[in-house]
Amino acid sequence: MEPTSPKQNRLQRQKLQVFNQVVTRLQDLNLEEVKLPGFEDHLWLHFNRLPVRYASDVNVERAEDVLMHKRLLDLAEDPENRPAFDVRLVQVQPMNNGVSTNTVDVDSSVKEETPSIHPPPTFGSSPNLQALDIHDSKAHVNDGESDINSTSRTTRPMHEITFSTIDKPKTLTQLTNIISEIGLNIEEAHVFSTTDGFSLDVFVVDGWPYEETELLKSEVQKEIMRSKEQPQVQAAMNEPGQTSESGSDSVKIPSDGSDDWEIDIRLLKFENKVASGSFGDLYKGTYCSQEVAIKVLKPEHLNMDMVKEFTQEVFIMRKIRHKNVVQFIGACTRPPNLCIVTEFMSRGSIYTFLHKQRSAFKLPTLLKIAIDVSKGMSYLHQNKIIHRDLKTANLLMDEHGVVKVGDFGVARVQAQTGVMTAETGTYRWMAPEVIEHKPYDHKADVFSFGIVVWELLTGEIPYAYLTPLQAAIGVVQQGLRPTIPKSTHPKLVELLEKCWQQDPTQRPDFSELLDILQQLTREVGDDGEDRHKDKSIGSFFSSLRKGNH
Repeated sequence: MEPTSPKQNRLQRQKLQVFNQVVTRLQDLNLEEVKLPGFEDHLWLHFNRLPVRYASDVNVERAEDVLMHKRLLDLAEDPENRPAFDVRLVQVQPMNNGVSTNTVDVDSSVKEETPSIHPPPTFGSSPNLQALDIHDSKAHVNDGESDINSTSRTTRPMHEITFSTIDKPKTLTQLTNIISEIGLNIEEAHVFSTTDGFSLDVFVVDGWPYEETELLKSEVQKEIMRSKEQPQVQAAMNEPGQTSESGSDSVKIPSDGSDDWEIDIRLLKFENKVASGSFGDLYKGTYCSQEVAIKVLKPEHLNMDMVKEFTQEVFIMRKIRHKNVVQFIGACTRPPNLCIVTEFMSRGSIYTFLHKQRSAFKLPTLLKIAIDVSKGMSYLHQNKIIHRDLKTANLLMDEHGVVKVGDFGVARVQAQTGVMTAETGTYRWMAPEVIEHKPYDHKADVFSFGIVVWELLTGEIPYAYLTPLQAAIGVVQQGLRPTIPKSTHPKLVELLEKCWQQDPTQRPDFSELLDILQQLTREVGDDGEDRHKDKSIGSFFSSLRKGNH
């Protein structure tokens, strides 16, 4: 069994507790499905394929909704059923400073005036709610007074629509378009992705007579059928990896003049600040109930160079999608609110772990990280993208221990000539040709990768005894390279020396590096060096060895 961190253990216990409460509730309801052989095992698999926040946010008093979610996900496995959906009537409780009256004390007269005659939303009463709370702007401002009909003051019946389909980049946009075409207003949205490539999207909507739920189901079905006739929607419902052929006779996709990755700043919920720099701040937040990282440019420091870097990062990130590259969610491009939204990498950067823990990785873990990085970089290079600032601070880890390449602020699409000029990146990781302002290509990233691997091996900052400028001069004029520990595996030494070649043409491509690393991984396994203890980096603390500092 892979080692887990205390936080992971706590979240797993919380998930198990919710699971047991749901099972007990379903047994009390005496449902036939609960009596089927293996029911609890199948339900546990359902919880495990969804993120932990699903368990923490779901209303256990509505345990039957969990069965509905499971049923929809099962239906969505058949392409003919996509998107599978369900519509039900719910009673949304009044809000007190953004918190449901189900979770706070309110005046008893309010409760008497707003009896709950319909079941609550699936996630509406959870104290851990991370919902997208959207209200008509007219409800917020009315000559300085709140509109008495605002959903924040009154309880009223609404409808909850739940969809399940293949999880693809444009799926959420397509589903919200379906809702919009019917004339509904989205009040809350809860978006979940499964570990096997499906989505579960729950919307609380108003704008439809509460007594006509069956008619609404019919309208949703009709709109889905209409949308399937449109190529851009049908593509989102196909199997993962399926693509339509393109050519001169390809279908022309209509455009409304806006980009589907453009994010309305009002839909972002900012939580704690993760990092801060001279020109921007990084926040953890949520977008449609999904944990995200939000990089915000400080308006007071905006200049042409920063805007150029911002637009370049958006231009590149919106085009790439790979398991080992941090996933772009969207961006706000309307000044002064310039920000880039990506998936949130819960375990932070490799740099932070290395230098705050003052530790180095054991060889099997080092190889796993290096392989992840090589896969991401190989993908970027195949798409003519040079990162130009590859370093451990830009290598991030998700909750599953997968390492991804991030921060494309200075990345560039390779010129047609194959070479580029201008100094960029960070001196300690920078290739000599970049330092010297000579033409360079994707092999500059390979040099930086060699420094990264050395850093993983030693747990030290490259050339820590020199200033960054001194290090740059040494690299160019004296052929300076970091000192490789004597105990290093010979093949890893060979790899480092190949990456550090002064002549870029002598450096290997990432596809070649990937082969070397995978072969070395097999050899390390044969030697029995912590192979079983270190299959993954589920827990950094078990994968670190103390450095001699």
